[in-house]
Amino acid sequence: MTTSTGIGSGLRAAVIIMALGLGVMSAIATVASFFGGAWWGFDLAANFRWQLMWAALIAAVVYALTSRGWSTIVFLVVVVVNAFLLAPLWFGSQPAGTGEDGTTVVAVDLYGGSSDETETLRWLFDSEADLIIAQGVTIERMAPLAVDGSPYRVLARPEFEDRSGIVVLGTQDFAVREVSTPEYAQQVIVVSVPSDGGSVDIVTAWGELATDSRKSEALQERLTVIEDIVNESSSPVAVVGNLGATRFASDMRNLLGSTDLRDATEGKGYLSTWPVTGIPLIGGWIGIPIDVVLMTPAVTPLELSTGPDIGADHLPVTVVVGPADLDV
Repeated sequence: MTTSTGIGSGLRAAVIIMALGLGVMSAIATVASFFGGAWWGFDLAANFRWQLMWAALIAAVVYALTSRGWSTIVFLVVVVVNAFLLAPLWFGSQPAGTGEDGTTVVAVDLYGGSSDETETLRWLFDSEADLIIAQGVTIERMAPLAVDGSPYRVLARPEFEDRSGIVVLGTQDFAVREVSTPEYAQQVIVVSVPSDGGSVDIVTAWGELATDSRKSEALQERLTVIEDIVNESSSPVAVVGNLGATRFASDMRNLLGSTDLRDATEGKGYLSTWPVTGIPLIGGWIGIPIDVVLMTPAVTPLELSTGPDIGADHLPVTVVVGPADLDV
């Protein structure tokens, strides 16, 4: 009996310690993420608000059941803070369309290859997109999409044949402008597509999460270039692709605050795109919404979806960019 009681007490203590550790780490990361401009590590944590919320909730429930200490209240506050910041993903809204047709854009980060390259290319080919933005790829990998008889032609590619970057394919010879960032020579591509008697600039860039100071500098640089493009454009703008940060990171918040861009995924739910786990039921809730869709007021997402799993580390994003009815 003594041994049994001792084991039970030990397990209870272990559970309390683990819950306390999980809750404390969630609380620290949540607070630190508000100071992302001070250090890249703080900003990295901001990308995982969804995970921080659930970690704090689990810690609060377990701690309340096993210890009933005051820390439960702290963990619940952390839950509420993150939930408040996540709420617009469900409760936000987008402008109504005018009824005019839009341009279908498919964007996917293919860095690291895919489990079945043929299937990946087949899905992209069958997507019926007007514009395909493939990120983290060489031109060699995307070349089969633009063979003779294909509706697609290559509009932009990495500077070097064997280097991964952005390949843009379109069903028409859309006007393309490419800007290279000054320090890290990153691609930022602008494709002008016709819309409602005018045009819309589709802007894309590609980069990794800022997991060190160098990647953080590269992220800031490409977002600064995008900011300049948006502010200088005389046309409506949609920014699509993996820029290297979610909407919660300070660099992305700065971009939204310094332009008239808005998060065009608001009101659509938690559209996580990376990593693709393949776990049934919960797999889509594990990742982060790293592949973003941003728009200026004059355009709206007529359709917006993520997936399916095409064998890559990221889910593709499909968005129909159309004119917004500004008179509503």
